[in-house]
Amino acid sequence: MSGRLARRVLSAALALVAGLILAPALPASAADPLPVRVEITSISPVVLRPGEDLTVRATLHNDGTSVLKNAAADLRINYFRMGSRDEVAAWADRADSELAGQVTVVQALDDPLEPGASADVTLTLPAARIQFTNLPGVWGPRGLAVEATEGGARVGLARSYALWYPEQSVTPVPVSVLLPVAGPAANPLATTPSTELDQLTSPTGRLGRSLAAIQVDDAIGFAADPALVEQARAGGPASQAWAQAMTTASSRHATFTLPWSDPDVAAVARADEGSLFQVAVDHARTSDVLGAGRRTMVWAAPGQNLDAETAAAAASADVVAAVTRTPAVGANSAVTHARMSTEGGSLDRLGPDGTLSALLSDPTTVVPDATDATTAQRALAELALVARESESTPDPVLLAPGRDQVPDPAAVRVVMTALRSAPWVQVDPVSTLLVGTATQVDVPAQGEAADDEIAPAEVAALATARGHAVDFSAITPDPTTLLTGVDAETLAPLSLAWRADPTGRTALAGNVVKEVSARTVGLSIAPISDLNVLSAEAPMRVTVRNDLEVPATVQLVMTPRKACLQVDPIDPVTVESTSSATVAVHLQATANCDVTVTATLESPAGDVVAAPREFTARVAPTIESVGTYAVGALLVIGLILGIVRTVRRGQSARRGARTEAETGPAPPLPVLGGVPDEEQGT
Repeated sequence: MSGRLARRVLSAALALVAGLILAPALPASAADPLPVRVEITSISPVVLRPGEDLTVRATLHNDGTSVLKNAAADLRINYFRMGSRDEVAAWADRADSELAGQVTVVQALDDPLEPGASADVTLTLPAARIQFTNLPGVWGPRGLAVEATEGGARVGLARSYALWYPEQSVTPVPVSVLLPVAGPAANPLATTPSTELDQLTSPTGRLGRSLAAIQVDDAIGFAADPALVEQARAGGPASQAWAQAMTTASSRHATFTLPWSDPDVAAVARADEGSLFQVAVDHARTSDVLGAGRRTMVWAAPGQNLDAETAAAAASADVVAAVTRTPAVGANSAVTHARMSTEGGSLDRLGPDGTLSALLSDPTTVVPDATDATTAQRALAELALVARESESTPDPVLLAPGRDQVPDPAAVRVVMTALRSAPWVQVDPVSTLLVGTATQVDVPAQGEAADDEIAPAEVAALATARGHAVDFSAITPDPTTLLTGVDAETLAPLSLAWRADPTGRTALAGNVVKEVSARTVGLSIAPISDLNVLSAEAPMRVTVRNDLEVPATVQLVMTPRKACLQVDPIDPVTVESTSSATVAVHLQATANCDVTVTATLESPAGDVVAAPREFTARVAPTIESVGTYAVGALLVIGLILGIVRTVRRGQSARRGARTEAETGPAPPLPVLGGVPDEEQGT
């Protein structure tokens, strides 16, 4: 049996023994809340090494109604090393009535503890009395507890961990921290300024707290929506200050961008409008509010799974990674860094650790009555077990609170300080995590749309409106004038933040479609009266109107519905802004008929850019006009035939002389109106 396997067997056996020893010792009625609330305020050192005393400080709060006349506090230690993260969680979740290890130090309070009063205690366990063995492979977390007693009976208890680390070499766990920075649902069509962003970016607001958490440690990375930062730049004083601080932070931290306006990539993929998502990614990359050229991430919404369609859409847009939703506390986390092969290409997937991530936002969801001390010890206890699972090459760990979790700057500072104090932890930027080895995983199965997800029809309507606006802009040499704001307006209803208000999102999407479509209105053809065409050729003039603020180059297209009327090619015309131009049209009639003619305006690319006009042409070319052409054609044909015949039957001088010799001279013609002289009498 290898040494590593032997250690695992020993750990399992010790865990079993510990479970038997720590069985409940008090009756079920003792599960009622204890009257004394114990706060562990300090555990020193955080990482305990041989030869060091262990000092634990705590505060006892009498939340009951009785005076505690003989109150005391003791330090308890469970000497069995924990063998898994489940055991770490189980220790914290044990009821107050359960055993909490051996009593090592006891300190009685000098004075009675009145109801509502508090008392501080310091419990020091000398190094000589610490019974942790100093052998290879025995490092790791042990259970620790501070117990409050009254006359020897337990009246309060708080649990934490002692982190034993004999001098030895351990391969540290790479740990990265990544925070999301996404804004509220934005309405780019609003006519009145919103004060919500100023509230969110204030020091106590969600975005203000996120910024403060980022600034705790330079190793903390963040993924921010550049549209949010740009919006903040145009906001009130608090928003502007926040935007400036975010720009400064981007130069010191590993910074990634979310796609512009943080769109719901899953909804866009389900609507088969990947080109619209590409627009969001391209805008984020070219924006300079956080530095142009930043790599782009997508970040799943709470409860949203990364399915095949979503992964393919993200890969097609060449995003650097997709951050999956943060699991619940205690739930098994996915592989931290994985790679998937999709129809759109390869995609990196980052999976946060649910328990450790929660410590950055609300430690009380992980540690009951959490304090800075117990938060730090829990984080390091969890990571110690990660390091022990694969001692040669421990898997990396990502701490990333979910979108619905607001980072607590104080908790972030506690955790980051703890991470940097432990020899089994190595703090790395997220960029380092991304270039590391990734585990190849299968593409997830097709997912179902969430109830609060934007409908595919709404996504398609937004994409169609934007596409029409882009096509229309080809009429002018300065398309940006017509397209300014179109992308921001089109992408806004796709924001994940609108999931909180589906009704408002639907209203916004409809208004955006109307507003964007209105940008394609401004070119028109003046009404055309019905026309009589009474000759084979007929000119006409059509007026084109341009009500836009930019010049427009358009092509007038006339389409008769019958072949009896044809239209000569028409040259494109440039119409200056807010003016009109006349276009000359040449018609050719070939037969009598009544024909409907449709007149349209097209961009140089061939896209229709104005409402069509229809008119009726009564085509009746006159007989003279038609006969002139017919007779002229016959005369030309006859002339050509005569010339040919004359050439073929032309007489030579020799042939004429031979004929005269054979037949004799031709008789003279009679005198016009009389008889020849020889026939008259002599």
